[in-house]
This record gives sequence, structure tokens and C-alpha cells, in this order.
Amino acid sequence: MRLVAAMSGGVDSAVAAARAVEAGHDVTGVHLALSRNPRSYRSGARGCCSIEDSGDARRAADTLGIPFYVWDMSQEIADEVVDDFVAEYEAGRTPNPCLRCNEKIKFAAVLDRALALGFDGVVTGHYATVQERDGVVEMHRAVDHAKDQSYVLGVLTQDQLSRSHFPLGDSVKPDVRAEAERRG
Repeated sequence: MRLVAAMSGGVDSAVAAARAVEAGHDVTGVHLALSRNPRSYRSGARGCCSIEDSGDARRAADTLGIPFYVWDMSQEIADEVVDDFVAEYEAGRTPNPCLRCNEKIKFAAVLDRALALGFDGVVTGHYATVQERDGVVEMHRAVDHAKDQSYVLGVLTQDQLSRSHFPLGDSVKPDVRAEAERRG
């Protein structure tokens, strides 16, 4: 199966990509550039979307021997996340941009682009599991309840779920960290 590995630059996405490679999939790493404005790039900040994160993702892909690309998602993030955040905030509500980003960017936009390029699906470092029962794909909690991210993925459609791979769902974070250390 040809898969795009969404690589944030963190340990979780690197191990997820490695597990997909080991499972025999043809994997291509992708990091998302979320802004074109150089003043918005965060150097030294960790957690999401910094210049260092992109470099870390590239190094992980190089270690795995897989192709690596940076996809410009700046327009999508502006349209689907930032504009929504501003509108919700102005309406007196407290939006969660991370939930919107997971739904609209990390899955919908990435999966759409992957499918358009001939890939079969995506693999991410989210802690969640997917099970199929009687033709219905179900989202389930990860083994590591402290790291479980199924709540941000519950908005995914059946088609999106059927094309998503979450190889960390049966792992706990300390084991994933140890695996990343062993892999280098």
C-alpha cells in the first residue's frame, strides 16, 4: 500500500512512519508548512510547526530512507482554521483551533492531496485505533489513555477512517520513546 506519513518532526510521527515501512508499505514522508510569512516561523519553540520541526521530520525520513516533501498548507490553514477561529471568537465562543486543524488540515486536506497523487491513505502518529466491524469502520481509544487522541479524530468520515493508519494506538508513550531511541 502507498501511504503518506504525516511527519510533524516529533517522536510519535517518526515511529509511526517507521512502523509503516516495516509493515511493508511504500511510505513517503510529508511535513506541513502552515504559513508563508517568515515572521510567523517559530525558531526554538517546540510542539508544532517550527522550523526545527521540519528539519527533524526530514532527518527522520532520511534515517528511514523514504522520500520527503514539505507541503504548503498555508492557504488551507488560513481558510479552515484561522478564519474560523476569528469568527468564533468574535461571536463570543472559545474555539479550539487544534481540533479544527486535525479535522480540516491534518486529515481532510492531507488525505485529499495524497489520494490525488495516487496514494492509498495516510499514516500518522496519533494515539488511536481503527477497527472494522460488519463493514463499518470505528474509531476507538488508544491503549495509552493519557495520550489518547481519538476525541480529535471522531469527526472523520468512514472513507477517511478507512484510509487512515494509526500504528501507535496499541502502544504507550514510554515504549514509543524507547523505540525512537533504539532507531536513532
